Amino acid sequence: MDSKERSAYFWNMLGSLVYAITSMLLGVAVTKLAGAYAGGIFFFGFSTLGQQLYIVSYFGMRPIQVTDISNEYTFGDYLRLRAITSFLAALAGFVYIFLTTGDLYVFEVYMILSLYKILDGFCDIFESEMQRQDRLDMTGKATLFRTLLCVGVFLAALVTTKDLKLSSLALLPSILLAAIIFDILPLLRLKPDKTIKKASYISLINKSKWLFLGAFIDLYIFAAAKYAVNYRLGEELNGYFSIIFIPTSIINLMAGFIIRPILTKLSLLYKTGNQKKFISTISKIAAFIFAATVLGMGMAYLLGIPVLKLVLGEVATAIEPYKTALVLVIFGGGLYALVNLGYYCLVIFEMTGIIFLIYAVGAVFAYFVSDFMVIKFGMNGAAMAYMITMLLLTVFFLTAVIFGLRKVKK
Repeated sequence: MDSKERSAYFWNMLGSLVYAITSMLLGVAVTKLAGAYAGGIFFFGFSTLGQQLYIVSYFGMRPIQVTDISNEYTFGDYLRLRAITSFLAALAGFVYIFLTTGDLYVFEVYMILSLYKILDGFCDIFESEMQRQDRLDMTGKATLFRTLLCVGVFLAALVTTKDLKLSSLALLPSILLAAIIFDILPLLRLKPDKTIKKASYISLINKSKWLFLGAFIDLYIFAAAKYAVNYRLGEELNGYFSIIFIPTSIINLMAGFIIRPILTKLSLLYKTGNQKKFISTISKIAAFIFAATVLGMGMAYLLGIPVLKLVLGEVATAIEPYKTALVLVIFGGGLYALVNLGYYCLVIFEMTGIIFLIYAVGAVFAYFVSDFMVIKFGMNGAAMAYMITMLLLTVFFLTAVIFGLRKVKK
C-alpha cells in the first residue's frame, strides 16, 4: 500500500469513526446538561427516527455510486434522485411525527433533528462522488470536518443555553455551512459531470430499491425496542434505554472495522472455491465477536452502572435497577454483529432474496415482540425483546449461510 492509499484509508477511517460515535456522545451530553427527559427526546429524534429518515434520503445509492466507475450515471443523475428522496424523507418524517406526537415542543425538536439527519443524508451524495473519483481521502476529510463543525456548534449552544430546541436549531445552519465548505466547494474542483440523462433516475431507483428496503428494515429491527419504549414508556425512559444501548453500538462499530476490510478477501476465497479458508476466516471473526461480547457483558455487570454514574452523575441513578437490561442488550448487540457477518456472507453468495425474506420476517417479529414485552415488563422487557429478536435473526442467517455453503459444494 503506497502513501496515497494509506492517507486515503486513514482519513476515511477517522471520518467514519468520528461520525459513528457522534450520536452516542451527543446523547450523553444532552442527558448530562439538559436532563434525562431532553436526553430521551434527543436520542429518539437523532439516533432512532432521524437515522431511519437518513436511510430514506440515502436510498441505498452509495454502493452503486462509488462502484459506478464506467460513469453509467452522471453526478447530476445521482444528485437529482437524492434531492427527490430527501424531500420524501422530510414529508414522511412530518407525517409520522404529526401522527405520533402530541406535545408541540417534542414535535418541533423531532422535526428539527429529522431535517438535520435528512440533510446529512443529502451531503453523502457529494462525499460518494469524491470516492467515485478516487479521492477517498477527500471523502474522509469532508465527513470528519463537517461532523466536527456541526458537533461543535451544537455543544456550544447546549452549554450556553441548556435548551435542546435552540441547540438543535443551531444544527441546521451549521450543516448547510459545513456542506458548502467541506463538500460542495472541494467537489467542484474535481469537475463532476452535472448533466442529467433523460429518465435515468428510474433506472437508478430500480437498482437501489432493494438495497434501500434491506437497510431500512434492518435499521427498524435494530431500533424496534427503542420505538416501543418511546411510544409506551415515554421520552425519559427512552433516554435511559438509549444510554444502556451505547455498548451495543460500540460492539458493532468494532465488528464493522474488522469485517468490512476483509470483504474483498472473503469474496475471492469463495469464488475461487477455497471454502476451507473461507469458513476458517469467518469462524475467527465470529470467535472475536463472541469473546468481545462476553467480555462486554462481564464488564457491564461489574462496572456498567458505576461508569455511567461517573459519566452522567446523578442522572445515572435511575438506571441502577436496569443492570440486567444492560447485560441483555450487550448480548443482543453481539448477536447483531453476528447477523451482520451472516448478511455479508449471503451478499457474497448472491442470496439477496433470502436476506430480504429474513429481514421482512424479523421486522414483523420485532414489532410485535417489542410492543408486548415493553407493555409486560417495561425496560427489562425491551432488552429481552431485542435479545430474542437478534437470537432469531442469528439462527436464520446461520441456517442460510450453511445452506449456501452446501449448495455450492454440490
